[in-house]
Amino acid sequence: MTPASADAAASLDLGGDIVVTAILGGHMRLDGGAMFGVVPKPLWERVSPPDDRNRIANACRCLLIRTAQATVLVDTGCGDRFNDRNRDIFAVDAAVSLEASLAAAGVALTDITHVLFTHLHFDHSAGALRDVAGELVPTFPNAIHIVQQGEFDDALAGRSIMRSSYVAADLDVLAGAVRWIWTDGDGPILPGVRVQRTKGHTEHHQSVFFEGETETLVFPGDLMPTRAHLRPYWIMAYDMFPYDTFTRKQELAQQVQDSGWIVAWDHDPGVPWSRLAADERTGFAAIDIDATIDATYKS
Repeated sequence: MTPASADAAASLDLGGDIVVTAILGGHMRLDGGAMFGVVPKPLWERVSPPDDRNRIANACRCLLIRTAQATVLVDTGCGDRFNDRNRDIFAVDAAVSLEASLAAAGVALTDITHVLFTHLHFDHSAGALRDVAGELVPTFPNAIHIVQQGEFDDALAGRSIMRSSYVAADLDVLAGAVRWIWTDGDGPILPGVRVQRTKGHTEHHQSVFFEGETETLVFPGDLMPTRAHLRPYWIMAYDMFPYDTFTRKQELAQQVQDSGWIVAWDHDPGVPWSRLAADERTGFAAIDIDATIDATYKS
């Protein structure tokens, strides 16, 4: 099953009129060494086989949350505004688009009331703009856009170990074209939706929690981008603060396991979400979600 088909209609009913749907906002390949940092290739290639250019498959997965009060999109994927060089470097799949994925879920761009960013690297935020007749316009013109204030400031300043991680020109356009709410630390966004500043990947990276009446789902963003990154020392070379990633992701994974919550993956090419169980060798293991909550899984 391809990532696109795996995500096409995957939804979870969390109870209390909160439904979460996995939305594929792009599909690309990134360097395996960068994705796993200090981990030797003979180890990571067993779980993430690279292509002949050492790149591994990555989904750019977003989450759509529908409640009685709002229709929220978390992250907007990598978009489709790549030149030929970058399209080749990242092996961008032109057949996958955020707009098409939302349409498959029965949602129009104008239906989105809130866009909530974990952080503003291009593979999580570029889909917030689209090119219309040579002009950049907001993809979700009716939506309030939400991010940590410190993350937005760092993004405009280009504070990253990779020059291309933030696209300042995009953010300049977006800053003046939509309404914003700036978060500062932890707290609620809407009923059933809250954020927690989890640092690590960037200083002001935030993870998102969705709390229904029967289930809680956590979207850790790039704190734990794939199932493979559950291993404590498997940390991306892209991370600004790797020791924070090391400590914070273990704390969050333990909380998810102890509480019986669900964790959603932003970059895992295989599955959109899992439960967690203890594993003597790796610390935590991802358990297929449909094997544990058949009553609420829809696909």
